[in-house]
Amino acid sequence: MLFSLLACTSSPAPAGSLDLRATATALAERGALRWPAEDLPLDWMQTVWAYGVWSLHQDWTQDYARDWMADNLGRFEGQEPASFNSSDSMSPALLASLLMAEDSSLQLTPITDAAHAYLAVAPTTEAGAYEHWGPGSVFGEVGEVWIDSQFMIGMFLLAEYDRTHDLAYLETWAEQYELFSMHCRDPADQLYRHAWSDLDQANIPVEAVYWNRGNSWVLVSAAEYLSRVDPGSPGWDRIQPLFEAHASAALAYQAEDGLWHTVLNHPEDPANYTETSGSALIAHALHRGLASGALEGAAYEEAVGAAALGVLDRVDPDTLVVEGASFGTNPGDYEYYVGILQLDDIILGVGTVVLFLNDVGEVTP
Repeated sequence: MLFSLLACTSSPAPAGSLDLRATATALAERGALRWPAEDLPLDWMQTVWAYGVWSLHQDWTQDYARDWMADNLGRFEGQEPASFNSSDSMSPALLASLLMAEDSSLQLTPITDAAHAYLAVAPTTEAGAYEHWGPGSVFGEVGEVWIDSQFMIGMFLLAEYDRTHDLAYLETWAEQYELFSMHCRDPADQLYRHAWSDLDQANIPVEAVYWNRGNSWVLVSAAEYLSRVDPGSPGWDRIQPLFEAHASAALAYQAEDGLWHTVLNHPEDPANYTETSGSALIAHALHRGLASGALEGAAYEEAVGAAALGVLDRVDPDTLVVEGASFGTNPGDYEYYVGILQLDDIILGVGTVVLFLNDVGEVTP
């Protein structure tokens, strides 16, 4: 079956096209009622949700994101301000940075300052890659790099570039991406294992097992970086070949339902389910790559269209419940990944679907 993506124009949508932005907005509106900004904790799942809501760029969505930051701002002020202790915990600073990039009158710097203070003391591998757990975390400093950090830290660095126009943030992002690729990318398969143990000098898992959502974190962050640099620039020439190879490798594992299995490279196992959140993020990265010119070709366009319909199939049209997103996941082996629960209406799953569907806009079966 063929799918065509529709360019965003002011002309009426062709007959038979599906308005993905309307679905994204409806999901965001329902989610905002379920998860009021004043009740939203500061953590990584909430960051993914709020980033999806923010991406709609409607007045109410920006107010929602501002309210979330404002309701937590006081924790980072005073004589004993709150601090971050992992790449996950610092991820909400992304929203503070994005909001200040849009409105310089906002005073959310205590939150972004706390993120920078964390990065200043965060442990790194011997090569210099940021480890996942930092000082004060319940797990201690265990010497592990997780590819999740490519989103949790990487997206903050890109937002700080948007806010300050300081090229040093782009350079730090590129250095970290190359280090994470050195630690976690399999040069034969061009896909990423979940983690690297600097203590053991080994990947987790050791086997060639590639977790869907982890690979999506890397792809989304790289697609966003490439949307900020010019083709042919040194940064583009360093990152685009790695991104394209990664995207091509992921493309090969797209399932018949338009999504990707929770372990990308074992589609033959019935227990290896197709997963909503990582699939939405992979397809979002492909779409962003096409928009920037980092990716080209009908195969990617059709993959995004197929993924859009596959993601829509995970949204109950009557209740707007998003189905089939996996819960938080630590580095493990194959059996561990396929055993992670799929949940309906989980906040990170809704956020990824809002982000992807809004970005694509329209699709024609």
